[in-house]
Amino acid sequence: MTEGGDPKDNAQAERVNSTVKNGLLKGMVFRDIRDVRRAVSRAVDFYNNERPHMSLDMMTPAEASSRTGEIAKRWMSHRQAAIKNQRRVPDVTEKGLPLQPVGGPPPGYALRSTSDRL
Repeated sequence: MTEGGDPKDNAQAERVNSTVKNGLLKGMVFRDIRDVRRAVSRAVDFYNNERPHMSLDMMTPAEASSRTGEIAKRWMSHRQAAIKNQRRVPDVTEKGLPLQPVGGPPPGYALRSTSDRL
C-alpha cells in the first residue's frame, strides 16, 4: 500500500500480492520465517516464469519482458483504453476551451441567504 493507505494508488502491486497470497500460498502452514521466505520465493518464481497471464496474451511475465511493442490482451482494460483515447484528443489549453462565460445562476435556481438555510 502507499503512504496514504489507498490500495487503488498501487493496484497492480495489490493484484500481484493477492494472487501470491490467495492463489499460491493459501492454506500453507509455516514453521518459521525461513519456510515463509522459501515459499514466497517459489511462488514469485512460479508467478513470473511459469504462470501464463491473460493480460499478457497468455505469456508469462518473463516471456513478455523480452517482447517489444504492444502485447495483445485477452481482456479489456478500461483505464488503458481511456489513456489511448486521451492521447488521440488534441491538447486544448485553458484559453482555447469553447465555453461561454456564465453570468449567474441557471434559470429557475433561487439563491437563498445564509440565514434561510439555517
